[in-house]
Amino acid sequence: MKEKKEIPSVDLVQVHKKGFGFQIVSNREILLEAELNHNPFRPHRIRFYAILFILEGAGVHTVDFKTYPYQKGSIIFISKEQVHAFEKSWERKAYFLLFTEEFLEKGSLGSNLMQQLSLYNYHLYSPVINLKEGQLTIFSNLLKKIKEEFDAPDDLLTEEIMHSSLKIFLCLAERIRKANRPLIPRSKYFDEFKQFQKLLTQHIYKSRKVKFYADQLLISTKKLNRITQEMVSQPAKNYINDFLIIEIKRLLMNTSLTVKEVSHRSGFEETTNFVKYFKKYTGMKPSAFRESFASAPLNPQKS
Repeated sequence: MKEKKEIPSVDLVQVHKKGFGFQIVSNREILLEAELNHNPFRPHRIRFYAILFILEGAGVHTVDFKTYPYQKGSIIFISKEQVHAFEKSWERKAYFLLFTEEFLEKGSLGSNLMQQLSLYNYHLYSPVINLKEGQLTIFSNLLKKIKEEFDAPDDLLTEEIMHSSLKIFLCLAERIRKANRPLIPRSKYFDEFKQFQKLLTQHIYKSRKVKFYADQLLISTKKLNRITQEMVSQPAKNYINDFLIIEIKRLLMNTSLTVKEVSHRSGFEETTNFVKYFKKYTGMKPSAFRESFASAPLNPQKS
């Protein structure tokens, strides 16, 4: 019998003996797999937030089964529960910043910041932003300060300084993201769209119907379609399907469940209907998708 493979779920490993949930890992450490509890070149799901900051080199990084090109000055934002994988590259000079929700809730940073950021809204935006030369200098200096504090002996202000530096890093990145693709019309639809996303996270396996979510939001299906057209340029039904497909892919690759079990967990009563649905939106059967990622760390599906 063929051994089932599953994508590991990775928790934040405390390499340094600091008492808070934050780590910085260099490209060299990634390549040597130093102090890591998983293979970074195979798809793995993270249970924390991450920032991959490229200082030199070019290549691709896999996030949620798509590969995104990066270059000098690229910053890649990977959200909690996303699946990603590195490519092996000694030419790349980069740092991987890792932090937990608990870290965000401490100090002046506060947990509310994450609710305001679009950087980790992977259903709405590409995970990559590209800095201009002047911007790269600013972000590099922030990274240097965070790294210095991380490596220095602890004192009463170490954690607060790291909180503040990370907050500035995220806020400046958010400003660049908005300048490149502003949220239009934020004042009119953004809050309702965020609520729609929250409902999808809670109920996607329960219902794929536009009316279900419109009823939950106390609006008409016509208005929900108007919201998604404005925010993501597609009807609500298409957005719901895209959302579900990502979740199904994660189930297929992050567990050793059978296709039939994934089908039932995803809300399909008949496995044949599940297979047809998945193939319609991905071009392959669930078993073929699982096998393609079990045999290769990267998938050349460019976004």
